Amino acid sequence: MAADVIVVGAGWGGLTTAAILAHNGLDVRVLEATGHIGGRSACDRKDGFIVDYGIHIIGYESQGPAAKALREIGYDIEFTHYTKPVLYLDGEFVPMPTGTPAFLKSRMFSFTDKIILGHGLRRLLMARSEKLEDTPLVDRIAGLSRKPVRDFFRVLCSTGLVTPDIEVASAGEFSKFMKRAMTAREQVSYPVGGMAQINEALAAKIGESGGITFNSRVKNIEIEDGRVGKVKVHDEELEARAVVAAVPVQKLPELTDGGLPADLKQKCSSLIPTSGISIDLCLGKKVSDIDSFIVSTDPITMGQFTSNIDPTTAPEGKQLATFFYPLPQAIINDRALLDEEQRRFLELLEKMFPGIMDNVEWERVLRMKLVDGFEPRIAQTAKDRPGVRVDGVDNLFLSGDCVGVPGKGGDVAFTSGIAAAHAVLDYLK
Repeated sequence: MAADVIVVGAGWGGLTTAAILAHNGLDVRVLEATGHIGGRSACDRKDGFIVDYGIHIIGYESQGPAAKALREIGYDIEFTHYTKPVLYLDGEFVPMPTGTPAFLKSRMFSFTDKIILGHGLRRLLMARSEKLEDTPLVDRIAGLSRKPVRDFFRVLCSTGLVTPDIEVASAGEFSKFMKRAMTAREQVSYPVGGMAQINEALAAKIGESGGITFNSRVKNIEIEDGRVGKVKVHDEELEARAVVAAVPVQKLPELTDGGLPADLKQKCSSLIPTSGISIDLCLGKKVSDIDSFIVSTDPITMGQFTSNIDPTTAPEGKQLATFFYPLPQAIINDRALLDEEQRRFLELLEKMFPGIMDNVEWERVLRMKLVDGFEPRIAQTAKDRPGVRVDGVDNLFLSGDCVGVPGKGGDVAFTSGIAAAHAVLDYLK
């Protein structure tokens, strides 16, 4: 097979790059190791439920990277909306303070707590975020000896950056997140029909000028004399004018058999991803009317009754719920500790929604070592991660949620997908 461009991986980064290239008339071939599109954003359909692979939301709706990526191929995402997020606190659900008026009225904090928190947030919002990238968040906020103050920042850091440890989270990344959230018209939205809507729109565009080949695990991206020569899949050797690696960059050194520059290999190998436990519950009847994002503080979890936000994701009269518990890699890699945290997680769900487990038709528990490709911590900001262009390899490009572009998680996948596509277009002129 010869093509203009080979894209390795059909996650959001690879699909975005391939779709934009196909939209510009290039022959694009996407090689996907599994039997489905979307990577960690794939959807399962079972018994009338549409279940994302863990909790997924789209940041900033039409202002966000996902919408921008789809607009590049002439597609507008159809969104549905959340109401204001709620916080499970002291046995009940209360409004999550998401703006100044709500913050001032919140009974979560004492007057003193509000003064301390207001001062800390103002410092972060007024600071030059780039200057704080290598500063741990814990070093930029005062009053952490007060539990409500510490809990507030831990909740924001866990839900906004998926980084549960404020001791290592980048103050600069937190500052950028807060600034964007404060100015966005919509902070989070959900695509009608789940993430399948996005995946299928990108795949359809690729099909207009190329295609996706499933169950095609790439064995090797062969680099010789500063160029990718061949891409080896099964017993085939494939060629293209340009190659885009849209896989977790932690895998890239192995895929290229040491053909990368030493500093790039180090960047790829050292990235620490976000991780945690995800639980999907397909319920035989409705157990909650909450149609917003749900956050708890002890332990810090996040979730939603997806079918309350988008009724198309569950059969009539039934309900779909997804909850996520972010955890550090040290716990994910320790079976005993992980078992204990999963028990705490399930106990919390039963406490929040008494009897919920009695109504489960089927459930899925995912112990996820890789949720987002990197944790927004010090030494892992955009300047520390590999860029879209690979120095020393003329026709190799990178896309996906590990690449050194602004944002976090899925935002990085879409943003890097756009950037990689335009870099390839410039290269092939």
